[in-house]
Amino acid sequence: MDAATQTQLITVGATLGGVVLTLAANAYIERRRARDIRELESMRFASERTKWLRDERVKAYAGLSLAGEEVLQFMRSQLPTILRSSDAAQHDEVEARWLFLRTELRKAYNQVALFGADDAQASALELWRTARDVGNDFFRDLQVGVGDAVDLPDLAARIKSGASRVGTAGERSLESCRKDLQGG
Repeated sequence: MDAATQTQLITVGATLGGVVLTLAANAYIERRRARDIRELESMRFASERTKWLRDERVKAYAGLSLAGEEVLQFMRSQLPTILRSSDAAQHDEVEARWLFLRTELRKAYNQVALFGADDAQASALELWRTARDVGNDFFRDLQVGVGDAVDLPDLAARIKSGASRVGTAGERSLESCRKDLQGG
């Protein structure tokens, strides 16, 4: 083989080697770029989901807080009025209002159960059960006492005690929700 042919073969080999190295480097860079894009997209999706979940938790916690406060105010203001009144229509109105508030509190609790953190769920359940039991017990005891003489002072004291328990459960629930939202 003569020197010119050898030179051409070396040049062609070097050129082909350079092309192969360039293609391999470009393929590596493209794979790495695609992986980085997938990771960024995954991080963006996780960030959006986290933001969405936080927004839903804020709504659920606020809804529970408002519903719990309405129930508490109802127990403190409306339930004692029934004891002082013998008006059946007023009794029916207050009982209907209780059924509505109880349902709204359950809906608010359900939202916390869906979106809330474990501690917030547990405290929301305690709030809902306490409020439900206090209200239902009051109306059941009032119905039992319709034919008999109702012990008004005892029933009034139980309303006050029950409202206090609801308030305490509401404060614990609010504290759990606050801790969750503040990352504690």
